[in-house]
Amino acid sequence: MIFVTIGSMFPFDRLIRAMDAWTAKRGRDDVFAQIGNGSYEPAHMKWTRRLDQTMFTETVQSAVLIVAHAGMGSVITAQEFGKPIVLLPRIEAWGEHTTDHQIATTNWLRSKPGIYVADTDDDLDLKIREALEANQNSFEKLTRTAPPDFVARIRAAILE
Repeated sequence: MIFVTIGSMFPFDRLIRAMDAWTAKRGRDDVFAQIGNGSYEPAHMKWTRRLDQTMFTETVQSAVLIVAHAGMGSVITAQEFGKPIVLLPRIEAWGEHTTDHQIATTNWLRSKPGIYVADTDDDLDLKIREALEANQNSFEKLTRTAPPDFVARIRAAILE
């Protein structure tokens, strides 16, 4: 399953519309989206407005790919579960966010393993294909805790 999520703060109809069109074009029946409070309702992919945290986690775990806005929560969650993620940044000038920080985020993340950046809607198809074809074992999962050697260095610095 491909899981599309727009985060929890703002609607992102452009991503939902683009992924609905992609789903129709590809004839896929395994795309599921969390669309939030957007005005566009998908016609070609399964969707819900919101998932509670348990269902969100279960959906991420069962997905083979995440497609999302460029929010760090989505990135961290995908990395935590070892899932490749395709990011489409929100654009401030189009009223999708209050700043263009998501463009800066994607510029910083684009070379990281398991992260695929679609700079435009038209890039989604290529980036989804790249992500699906990639070796999912080629990047490390993000852990919820710091590595022991890092914790030891912090403790040592505090105790000095």
